[in-house]
This record gives sequence, structure tokens and C-alpha cells, in this order.
Amino acid sequence: MNAQQFTAKNRDLWSRLTELLKNRRRTFDETREMGGLYRTVTEHLSFAQTNFPEHPIAAYLNQLVRECHMLFYRPEKTRFQRLMQFLFRTFPETLAKLGIPILISAGIFIAGTVISFVMVTNNVKLAEMFLDPATYQMARYDLENKQKFGNFDNIPEDQRVSVSFFIWYNNSRVSLYCFALGITLGLGTVYILASNGFMLGALGAFYYLNGSFDDFISLIMIHGSIELPAIMIAGGAGLYIGSAILMPGRQPRGMRLKNNARDAFRALAGVVFLLFISGLIEGLITPMKIAIHLRLFVAMINTVFILSYFLIGFVWKRRNEQFTGAAPVNA
Repeated sequence: MNAQQFTAKNRDLWSRLTELLKNRRRTFDETREMGGLYRTVTEHLSFAQTNFPEHPIAAYLNQLVRECHMLFYRPEKTRFQRLMQFLFRTFPETLAKLGIPILISAGIFIAGTVISFVMVTNNVKLAEMFLDPATYQMARYDLENKQKFGNFDNIPEDQRVSVSFFIWYNNSRVSLYCFALGITLGLGTVYILASNGFMLGALGAFYYLNGSFDDFISLIMIHGSIELPAIMIAGGAGLYIGSAILMPGRQPRGMRLKNNARDAFRALAGVVFLLFISGLIEGLITPMKIAIHLRLFVAMINTVFILSYFLIGFVWKRRNEQFTGAAPVNA
């Protein structure tokens, strides 16, 4: 039997095993079937390596057997290993999968920021539409007295850790709202994103008008370079849930919602981790009022950190697509 005959005879069997490997969840019968196919393909690999070891089909079967072996015989991971796998593979892969909803979420937030900034710059009184009374009075006082942004100046050093946890809790709650309100066809998510963007833009306008914009934006972005992307990711997760209801595609709406919600929950878990880091920075580093160029340097490092997550995710996503999309090589 030559390579062409061997491939033609067994192509369907190999395709079936590849299909089962792509499934994240399998029934008991599918698992048993996969075990039988694994043993058969191992024999096929031995035959191919003996009779035509240089043919591409031998490399294909070797990859197929290797993936099965890793699935069946991988050692049990410790909690730390599972955490590392989530942070450096599962979460980045999820970000890559939710790339378009996250971009839409970021667009809504940025649009809200720009709109309120322009409006308040032209008419300060309009800030009352976007800010709560206490924040509005603080910003108005700073404007009238030409003071720099002092929102973090009065945090005692012995209270900064507790403040960090409070900030993390508050931001996590906002992110949870962004996520959970996706069930309202995404309308609630859009509202949360836009309102937070309006708030940031209005505050920025005050300090732009009093000549302290560099102080304001550099101080905010020390932690905001992680915090704001985290909220945008949560918003993207919420929109992803809403899209399952609005556009289920060929799947039943309930099934599509279940699948999208699973990925959205993974994104939300990663958001909690990012907000924890942001909260520590906001409570411990931001109140130190370091020089502006150092603040911008920290913000740049944080930005590279966030972008690297997306880059890693697209690399893993591409590798998965190359494997799961592989078809038996034609002889």
C-alpha cells in the first residue's frame, strides 16, 4: 500500500479524531470513541513511519497522536499551575476571541470621554450633567483657585492598603455591572461605559481649563492605564453576551448564550485580576505624587503589559486554529 492509498483509506477516521479533539466538552460515548481512534491512529503512525517516513502524512499523524497523548496522559496541575495557565493562556485567548466586542466597548468609552470633554470645555456648567455633586464641587473649586488635581493628596499612609481594596471592590462592581447588563441586549452595558467616559472627560476638561491637564492625566493614568482597559474588557464581555441574544446565528439562542457567557465569565475573571493590580497602584503609588515623567513611564509600562496580553492571546489563538483547522494531507 502506497501513501496515496493509505491516506484515502483512513482520511475519514483521522478527520473524526481531529473533530473530537476540537470539542472542549465530550460525552462519555465520544470519549470512548476517541480512545479507540487514538489506538488505531497510533498503529497508523507506526505504519507510516516504517513505510514512508519522509512523507507529510507521517508528520501529520505524529502531531495527531501527540495531541491525543497530551490530552489523555497530562499530569494533574497544581492550583498555582492552573492559575498561571489561566493568566498566560486562557485569559489572553479569551481576549483575542472577544476582540471585536472589546473594541466596540473601548469606542463607546472613548466617545463618551471626548464628547463630555468638548462640551465642558466650552461650557463648564454642563459638567453637572456628568459628575456627582461632590466631584463637581471639588473640580469647580480647583478650577476657580487654579489648583492641581488633589483627589489623592489626603489619603493617610497607614490607610492606603485599605483604600486599595476599597478601590478594587468599587471598580470590580462597575465591571460586574458592565458584564451583567449585557443581558439587557447590551443597552445597560453601553450606559455604564458611556457614563464613566462622560465622567472622565468632564474631569479632564476642568483641569485642562485651569492649566493642570498634564498633572491630571498623568496621575490618573498611573492606575488608569490598567483600570480603564479592564473596564473596557468587562464592557466587551457584556456586549458579547448581548450579541448572543441579538444575533445567535445558526445556533439556538439558548446554546449561543451559554457558549458566549462561558467566554465572558473567563474575561470577567481576568478583569478582577487586572483591577486588583490597578487598585494596589491607585492606593499605594498614586498618592505619592511622583514626578509627571515618572507617572507617564509607569503608565507606559502598564500599557505594554495590557497590550502583551492581547498579543499573547492572538498567538495562542492562531496556533489553535492552525492545529484544529488542519486537514489530512493529500498524498
